[in-house]
Amino acid sequence: MISPPTMERRFLFIGILTLKTALHIGGSWTVGSPSDSPVIRTPDGLPFIPGSSFKGAFRSAVEKLALAAGLASCALLEGQGCIGAQGKEQDDFNRWRRDSSTGDANYRDKLDQNLCDTCKLFGSPYAASRIYFADLLPPEEDRFAASMIQVRDGVAIDRDSERAVDRLKYDYEVVATAQTFQVTIRLEGPTNNDLALACLGLKEYTSGFGHIGGKRSRGLGACRIDDLKVFVFDLMDATIEERGRRLQKYLLGKTPAEKLTLVPDAQTFLDEKIRTLPIFQGSHYA
Repeated sequence: MISPPTMERRFLFIGILTLKTALHIGGSWTVGSPSDSPVIRTPDGLPFIPGSSFKGAFRSAVEKLALAAGLASCALLEGQGCIGAQGKEQDDFNRWRRDSSTGDANYRDKLDQNLCDTCKLFGSPYAASRIYFADLLPPEEDRFAASMIQVRDGVAIDRDSERAVDRLKYDYEVVATAQTFQVTIRLEGPTNNDLALACLGLKEYTSGFGHIGGKRSRGLGACRIDDLKVFVFDLMDATIEERGRRLQKYLLGKTPAEKLTLVPDAQTFLDEKIRTLPIFQGSHYA
């Protein structure tokens, strides 16, 4: 039986996601929309971004950079040496787990050796995610503007003739450019590599290279995270007195600002954590 982890570290990232281009995330509940492909909405009719959709886009951004940063990432592909992806590696591990009577420590060691860095952070069939994404809702002050949905026309194209296919016109809804959504990302008990990878993904989005949603090849889904705030609760390497002070602050506080410590400069924080990645260690990048 694996013992539950002790909460030693928690990081909270809060910001505003601003659409640089229109956004389409489809949903089955139309709220009376006549469109062929409506956007997903809350019960009161406001468009929103599911946390699962943002997590998938965020993970994809991190996976593209992890290998270049000196860490391992299977990108959920078979044959990459990670049991997080379906394939021979996962089958072999399942066979070992069924046939073995190993204890807690051996199982943890096996996971540490056979899960890539991105699977450790974002989760796998064998280990829970260490990063959590809340649904992205429009800010209270911007909810009327967010209710404005555009409808765009589309046609199927014959790739040989490069012409529109007869009777295959359709339309789809998009959330208009410049709309905003609240971003909340939480890290629970991360290692230094987990934190650096999360900061790597956040750096992509704060730099304006983030994307989310469907129909990206048509220019949709470009976005940027603005006004990022970083809150920290960290008991590692703290003295006994400091641990007690931080725990008391966390247990008695009611808001993130009261419970955790606000980092003075979010971008400097991201840069510092990214510089702990292997590519910067002992190289001319340092």
